[in-house]
Amino acid sequence: MRKIIYLSAFTGLAMAMCLSSIAQTNSTPAAATLDKGSEKRTRAALEAANLNDASKEGKVHDIVYDYLTALKTWHETNDAQLKTLWAAFGADRNTHDAAKIQAGIDALEAQYASFKPVHDDFEAKLTAAVSPEQIEAIKDAFTVKKVEVTFNAYQQIFHGLTADQNAVILKYLKDAREEAIDAEAMTEKSAFFKKWKDKIEAYLTAQGYDVKKSYEEFTAKQKAEAGAKAAKKSAKAAKGTNGVYRIEGGAVENQ
Repeated sequence: MRKIIYLSAFTGLAMAMCLSSIAQTNSTPAAATLDKGSEKRTRAALEAANLNDASKEGKVHDIVYDYLTALKTWHETNDAQLKTLWAAFGADRNTHDAAKIQAGIDALEAQYASFKPVHDDFEAKLTAAVSPEQIEAIKDAFTVKKVEVTFNAYQQIFHGLTADQNAVILKYLKDAREEAIDAEAMTEKSAFFKKWKDKIEAYLTAQGYDVKKSYEEFTAKQKAEAGAKAAKKSAKAAKGTNGVYRIEGGAVENQ
């Protein structure tokens, strides 16, 4: 009887250990096995989305983390070729030759095409899990809010933009972001935005803007404002207490 009891207890313990092993295999990877970089970016995206739902947060965490780890793996295989293609595209942009620029874009798109199924799957899963506003927040987190920052800069550079013109600019910037989320390095993300910046500037030129002149005026204004700010700071630093200016260790009354 005692042997039967011992055998039953051993069998039960073995079964419990087996089930525990299966459960661990099917659960989210333990913290020790997570890719630290991908996990950090995932947490930043979740914070930006402001889900306020613990059960949803776990699901979205896995969607974002899986996408980022797949992105990292893909880049490990493709970065050498991408570096060459982006360098060629940069050189082509400087020639202002439309045919060369388009050929460079085509070559880049062909290289990124192999990652498109993962991108599309990520988009579909996010759409099913969170709101459009939260998707925007996650994508902005991936691209350090380049859409917002660049859009606001255009408002300062190009005066008198209409609602329709701003709608086109915003659409192009979001198109840039959609491509840039498939980039890992910040320089690569910026390169995608530069590509779409060319389209925005071509559009504004067709709308009657002198793009070169607008940039020159904006740059001159920035320099003037920076100079005035520096002069004010220097004057404040030179001024002592009670209206006394300090000069090389001495002091003179403020006239």
